[in-house]
Amino acid sequence: MVWRRFRLHGDTSLGALHFIIQSAFGWDNEYLHSFHIYGEDYGISYDGGIGFSNNPWLITLELFKFELHDRFTYEYNFYRHWLLDIRIERIEEPSKKKTPFCLSGHGMPDATKYDETERILDLMQAIAELDETTTIGDIRVFIEALNRVRFNRHQFNHQLHERDLTVPNWSQGLA
Repeated sequence: MVWRRFRLHGDTSLGALHFIIQSAFGWDNEYLHSFHIYGEDYGISYDGGIGFSNNPWLITLELFKFELHDRFTYEYNFYRHWLLDIRIERIEEPSKKKTPFCLSGHGMPDATKYDETERILDLMQAIAELDETTTIGDIRVFIEALNRVRFNRHQFNHQLHERDLTVPNWSQGLA
């Protein structure tokens, strides 16, 4: 099973959550998506795609007044029907804890244990064959290949905090 567990602040917008999910699952925002929350659909409108009546960058999680154990869904790629079941596991008082933050996760979409084993063996072979001409970049290729089939939470959190998810921009699907 492929899953992620996040700590999010209530002021996280649906637009930001979309890009957090995209990054966490190794997706490139190539396909349409939608959130289904309390019987309504939300998402980022794209030319030629689904139109949504609300601005996802202004709709925050706290506006839904979720309670413990509430659930909603996120669907990505309407051809493949990647359906994520999002659950509210805990509601905490505001704190200084880092958000957004991935607490844990497992697996990558479409990757098998065999894929992971093959990438580990490739990396181990590259390390075993190191010599004085080998560069970090030579090894990084194998690490990145492994990260595409095995979720790397630490790398994801590092990448997540390099992005500004509070301000929408044209590269984030705004028409």
